[in-house]
Amino acid sequence: MNSRLMNSLKLGAAVFVTANMLGLAPAHADEIKIGLLSQYSGTYSWWGQEYDRGVGLYLDEHGGKIDGHTITIVKRDEGGSSPQRSRQLAQELVVRDKVQYLIGGAFTPTIMGTADIVNETKTPYIMGNSGTSSVTDKSPYFVRAGFTQWQLNIPLTQWAYEQGARKAVIVAADFAPGHDAIDAYTAGFTKMGGKIVEAIKVPLGTTDFSTYLQRVSDSGVKHVFMFMPVGPMSAGFIKAFYARGLAKQGVALMATNETQESDLPAIGDGAIGMVTAQHYSPYLDNPANKDFVAKYKAKYGALPSLASLAVYDGMHLIEKMIKATGGKKDGDKAIAAVKGYSWESPRGPVTIDPKTREITQNVYMRRIEKVDGVLGNVPFKTYTAVVEPWHAQRAASAK
Repeated sequence: MNSRLMNSLKLGAAVFVTANMLGLAPAHADEIKIGLLSQYSGTYSWWGQEYDRGVGLYLDEHGGKIDGHTITIVKRDEGGSSPQRSRQLAQELVVRDKVQYLIGGAFTPTIMGTADIVNETKTPYIMGNSGTSSVTDKSPYFVRAGFTQWQLNIPLTQWAYEQGARKAVIVAADFAPGHDAIDAYTAGFTKMGGKIVEAIKVPLGTTDFSTYLQRVSDSGVKHVFMFMPVGPMSAGFIKAFYARGLAKQGVALMATNETQESDLPAIGDGAIGMVTAQHYSPYLDNPANKDFVAKYKAKYGALPSLASLAVYDGMHLIEKMIKATGGKKDGDKAIAAVKGYSWESPRGPVTIDPKTREITQNVYMRRIEKVDGVLGNVPFKTYTAVVEPWHAQRAASAK
């Protein structure tokens, strides 16, 4: 293939392709291509970094092969949260680049944008991140390897009520997962007997939280449930909360994914003692996680995150699919292979629900502490085998 044609096929630095990948020359018989969708530019490029690391570690452990097939990763930069862009990228990956599987996705809109392509081509998509419960209903080829806000928020509200919380305010980013968070916090807390005094919606991209924190202060509550997208918005809100002195006034801030280890240095020591609920912590004390963390630190010099773990486990699911299909493209057979599948993840024991393709997993209550002089989320209580609550609630009401 000449260089001019090769240049015409390049779609940016985040894309690495070869002639064989593009289907312009016959692919190797033992090659299986996987499309990786993520954020590789802009504010949320952290997701691209973490996805690359999780996939890279998994392939390292397997010598770049699964069941004798060479695995080639084809990356695309979602470059924001546009459903139209993600649809275009999914079409390029599946139709032109001939990928057999998709993995990743940083935001609910970008994953939702791929649904019609995934459905038309019967391409399994292992979702690394989307906190919106209804996403798996949009395609029978979507499988969740991450979490939903309902799955984390319900245990958190239960724990808060058990600690004496009776009134609370919710502060959440104003987009689909944030709306799910508000619904879940409200459902969980009111079911326990608590009352949500106010649900405060914060526009995406907000950097000045003073107005919203004043509303928290004016509410008079002593408990705040929050949801913000992982990254600058989360770290900024938490830092502003503690800088304003609300914690010293006896107001407890509780969250889920917002205190990633990579963000804790920016948040600072003021957040020591803050409690969060999540399905993972690099400080989990189980053999699979100890091995995962040791290998990850050796390769990348950092602790793994919920994002790197999601695609690491997602690759495990793709391995199961590849073995079930003998390496051939067969979306229905691939999906059938992981329905009801259980394994021991670094996050603990997990199962893919055969009806919803949601992940059943432990949810850990964690407290920010200093571990060897470094801030970390240390688990102290476990809610075991949490079934995705939104789907479970709908199934129960349908009976």
